[in-house]
Amino acid sequence: MPRMPFKYRVVSVVLIGGLLSISGCEHAPVKPTEDSKRLQQIDAFVENLRVTYEGKNVQAFSPLYPSARQDDLRAIVSFLASVNSLRLDFMIDQIVLQDDNVQVALHWELHWKSEKTDLVKQRGNALFHLAGKSDPHLQTIDGDNPFTAPARFLASQP
Repeated sequence: MPRMPFKYRVVSVVLIGGLLSISGCEHAPVKPTEDSKRLQQIDAFVENLRVTYEGKNVQAFSPLYPSARQDDLRAIVSFLASVNSLRLDFMIDQIVLQDDNVQVALHWELHWKSEKTDLVKQRGNALFHLAGKSDPHLQTIDGDNPFTAPARFLASQP
């Protein structure tokens, strides 16, 4: 009996494997755990923080920023009013869940331009401290605060 050519043997194996995988056992869909739901909420909160800042939406950004840091918020609002273009990128490195508290370690990159400056590129690392299980909110920022970085840059210029 002649042997089947190699390419036909490969196609046969692939077809048989595909049929077996299609007819495999059905199982219940994976339910997300409470922690995974919470991580999704935190990711959505951090993204909303970034989008409202980048979109210069002061009314939406102000309630998200820590109320204890009103001096920072005034500088942020002033900067957002004066900037022509703005892009902020967050890259989350780690999220640590501890009961009601959350730490989000991230690095960021900010590109902005105003009438008084050429394109400015800034980057840094920050640790966002959030609280709340069902509705996360920002308490403090350690490290390089991406939202106050432009104000610090402008203050250092002659």
